[in-house]
Amino acid sequence: MVDSKMLRTISFFADLNDRELEVAANILNKKEYKPGEAVFTEMQDGESLYILKKGEVKACKTAPDGELFTLTVMKDGDIFGEMSFLDGRPRSATVVAISDIEVFVMERKDFEGLVEKEPWVVYKLLKNIVYTVHAIVRGMNTRYMDMLNYMWGRKRGS
Repeated sequence: MVDSKMLRTISFFADLNDRELEVAANILNKKEYKPGEAVFTEMQDGESLYILKKGEVKACKTAPDGELFTLTVMKDGDIFGEMSFLDGRPRSATVVAISDIEVFVMERKDFEGLVEKEPWVVYKLLKNIVYTVHAIVRGMNTRYMDMLNYMWGRKRGS
């Protein structure tokens, strides 16, 4: 269990009131990792959502030669692991601590236990997960369009 006052400073929990923060705090655990330590690895089973309290992590994909290719860097307040948390499928990337990090971990089974008792808290947390996924998709769409415009522009200019 986590002290609910610690959650007040994290944007993921910003729209929860004090009572709802207490509910969320009761299903969270705090973990720490050192630089270079993997929080989880690609294809590993997992049903946990991570909320980055302090520090930086990088999400990586494994190249065919085994080298890790960095997809993105996440900082204080960001969440990760949301895909496996929602669908129960293996991790799609490896997440490695860049610095000393502190994370809050939410297990899917504990979250699902709130559905009947605290549906409004579940709704607010799911909404925040969806907003995060939505931001990721928008960013990917923008980068994809930039890439197409670059390629199309080069092709027409040749």
